[in-house]
Amino acid sequence: MVFSNNSWAQSFSSGATPSLKPSLTASLTIGPWVLSSPFILAPMAGLTNWPFRRLALAYGAGLTVSEMVSSVALSFRGSKTLGLLKTDPTIEKPFCVQLFGREPERLALAAQVAADQGADIIDLNFGCPAKKVVHSGHGVALLKDLDLAVAIAKRTVQAVKIPVTVKTRLAWAPGWPGVQELAPRLEAVGVKAITLHGRYGVQGFTGEADWAKIAHFAQSVALPVIGSGDVTTAYDAARLLKSTGVKGIMIGRAARGRPWLFRDCLEVLAGLEPTPPSREEKMAAAYRHATFLEAEIGPRAAFLLRTVLMWYVRDLPGAAAFRAAINREEKVAKQLELLTQAFSGDPLIES
Repeated sequence: MVFSNNSWAQSFSSGATPSLKPSLTASLTIGPWVLSSPFILAPMAGLTNWPFRRLALAYGAGLTVSEMVSSVALSFRGSKTLGLLKTDPTIEKPFCVQLFGREPERLALAAQVAADQGADIIDLNFGCPAKKVVHSGHGVALLKDLDLAVAIAKRTVQAVKIPVTVKTRLAWAPGWPGVQELAPRLEAVGVKAITLHGRYGVQGFTGEADWAKIAHFAQSVALPVIGSGDVTTAYDAARLLKSTGVKGIMIGRAARGRPWLFRDCLEVLAGLEPTPPSREEKMAAAYRHATFLEAEIGPRAAFLLRTVLMWYVRDLPGAAAFRAAINREEKVAKQLELLTQAFSGDPLIES
């Protein structure tokens, strides 16, 4: 089979967004925004740019979040940083921008810039465990200093007229004061929702997310809580949503190369079996992701697609050979030819 000239490829390359969101009574409200779905795409560096957020929304995500944006860089309005705020308000509404930093005034200024650029929600990152982020005192390192975390939230809320939310973890480490102590203080300064990842900062992504602690937290605070951590399937998402009392579920790494996961989540939540994507649909999503990315950043997309397209073909025969071949290509058109071969089972790229 060769898919490159089929109608599905032509329709996806045209840029038309399919209407895949089923009707759903939303239970998650953030400020004035009532989300159409409780399933949210998490911020991920290098992935949750506008092209991928657009795909996730088409497949039923109720909210998508920008890549994590440096408050220092954004406050200086650098063109590269402003590029992380690219969106289309006719498709992505509300638009949520996640900021990181540790200086309250700098974060307040960055939030104002984001709002000027069209952000509808500001999310503050108090949870990233990446070493370079933590070593700079950002992300989850802020859980070592709850007073500073509250000061950041308070100043950001004061600086903008749009809702401010916080993404965080249980605590820096077991035995440390953490989100349970932080939540009422965040609510008091005007934060509208909290996303809780069920691990400690020192864990990174090792061990298991503690859903029981997420449940205890969600049932003990007044703020809307969004649960996160170890959601790898639609069944995980529905179970975390129904068993813990959270109002929404944030999905991160599991969505890489699987934007249809949001559709799966909505189907399972409705009591249906998820619709497995056909090979044609997987190919179409990958093709669309690639063409959106190329339209957004031009020839530089080829570098990013060496990783992005691997997520879509990772379960196919010949995936290793595809990786070797695509890493040698510097033009998106050539990468798409290889993608078509991968999905058609062309023996030239079989391992």
